[in-house]
Amino acid sequence: MSLADALNQIKKENYDPKKDKPGSGFERIPDGEYIVSLSGATHGVWPNSQTDFIRFSLEVATGDEAGRQEFFTPTLAETTSKGKKMPAGVLTRNIKQIQRLGAMVGLDPVPDECFLQETESEDYEKLQDAFQPYKGKLLKLTIKTTENKKDPDRPYRNLEFDEVEQPKAIDPNAAKATGVTVTDDDLPF
Repeated sequence: MSLADALNQIKKENYDPKKDKPGSGFERIPDGEYIVSLSGATHGVWPNSQTDFIRFSLEVATGDEAGRQEFFTPTLAETTSKGKKMPAGVLTRNIKQIQRLGAMVGLDPVPDECFLQETESEDYEKLQDAFQPYKGKLLKLTIKTTENKKDPDRPYRNLEFDEVEQPKAIDPNAAKATGVTVTDDDLPF
């Protein structure tokens, strides 16, 4: 999407900067199956709470939603924001999801050391470093939204990762091997 396209979209929404919040009109990627690329693994700190996070960025590569981003932000915190012990099911599910994401992009297995550091922050740094060589790898993302009975305005967003065939790398020496030479006369412009 170009800046002109984005500006036209905002005009269609009748966005009023004096009244509307910038996040208004934002629509999540709809439920479905998508071919995405791992576009980032970032360790950061939330500004308000000063707590660490790891965020995996997934960019839709094909179809009507191409170019849009989905973010997977699992927690490895051993305590909740209220200071209670994090439920074991949350931690094991998040580790499994990170391992699954890694396996689908070729990081198999995700090294145990990514989960065994002294602090959560160090775990996130290890994960960020471990995933960097796999940026750009493709995988299938399935998004399924389910009801949140405690907070119906914030439904659960379930992400599943599956493997897809990676595109074949282009050999820069392939043209030399065929003996074909392209000159300016061969070009249409």
